[in-house]
Amino acid sequence: MGGMLMLLLMACCSSSSDDETGKPKVKPVLKIYLFAPDSPIITRASIGYVNASEAEKEIRTIDVWVFEHLYPNDKVSYIHLDKLSFTGQKEIAMEVSDEFADLPKKPNVDIYVIANKESCGLTALNGATTLAELKEVCIHNGFFGVDPLTTSVPSTGLPMSGFLENQIVSGIPPVYTAMAQNVKLVRAVSKIRFVFSKSTANPPEISNLGITLKENMLPKQEYIFLDDVYPDAKIHIKKTGNDDYEAQATLLSDVNGNSIEDCDNPASYTYTSETGQAYETKINDGITAGDLSEIGTFYFRESDKKLEGTISYTVGTTPKSVDFKMASEGDFTRNHTWIVYGYFLGSGELVLNVVDVKAWTDDTGNPKVYNW
Repeated sequence: MGGMLMLLLMACCSSSSDDETGKPKVKPVLKIYLFAPDSPIITRASIGYVNASEAEKEIRTIDVWVFEHLYPNDKVSYIHLDKLSFTGQKEIAMEVSDEFADLPKKPNVDIYVIANKESCGLTALNGATTLAELKEVCIHNGFFGVDPLTTSVPSTGLPMSGFLENQIVSGIPPVYTAMAQNVKLVRAVSKIRFVFSKSTANPPEISNLGITLKENMLPKQEYIFLDDVYPDAKIHIKKTGNDDYEAQATLLSDVNGNSIEDCDNPASYTYTSETGQAYETKINDGITAGDLSEIGTFYFRESDKKLEGTISYTVGTTPKSVDFKMASEGDFTRNHTWIVYGYFLGSGELVLNVVDVKAWTDDTGNPKVYNW
């Protein structure tokens, strides 16, 4: 017997009783393999995905539920793991009952996983939670919405989820495996970045730069679980009536426009034909070099609306504004990013380069955005 397997079996021996030979009885376990989204699992755009930051892909806690596929009221196992810090793949060993282990043919199972549930207020989920309840669990408007705004990755991480259904259980007692494929987690929220610069040549006097998201853009509830395997082109929000969206227009940022960095060639930071990661790197390098100013990064729940808003500012004493909006309704799905880059000309005109979320259909025309 291999050393790693021996350690696994030893770890599962606590609270076990002796068998007929007097040796400690080993608890049967079911092994699940989780894949953290270090990079996007599926690329959405032909220009490629964008890597997550270290904080965005960090997993702090995991909750795993396993149910019998044909009898979903029958829970096979549940486990909560905390104080984690991992990316990549992780093996989870879950104890199962002797009754399940003794079945001559193990039933197929459904596996549901939530990572970082604390980041979206789902701390009440536990071993008593049923499959029907899991399918109705939502991130509500107190988290990743407009009040309060989420402008950085919480210390509890970003919420992620994944599931596999009708998985065959096999193995040699007392270790069983549900491994038709890995359970691939997907981040349940997306982000928007606003980046600005102004021309070094005759830089305009900009003040009162405000970014406002239009009212009725974000749903008040988003299901934590997809209702099908990612990346099907569906929004997973919950509607219950006429008051389903955040009703107020929301001021995302309000800064002194004169704090925006000057740039010798601000147009060079507009999107051209590079890959998604290359463009993200270009923006990040511009921020590091002092050419660009990132006014805000915001993490939001997904929406079926065409996100839009207004960038307002003052040139001297003259108020001005420019609208920004996505290409289509439903583009702001989970696990994606949206970049709005604008630069001010000497005249005070604001030129916007909005890198849109790419449509799910294969599009060889104007590239849009990508996963992160």
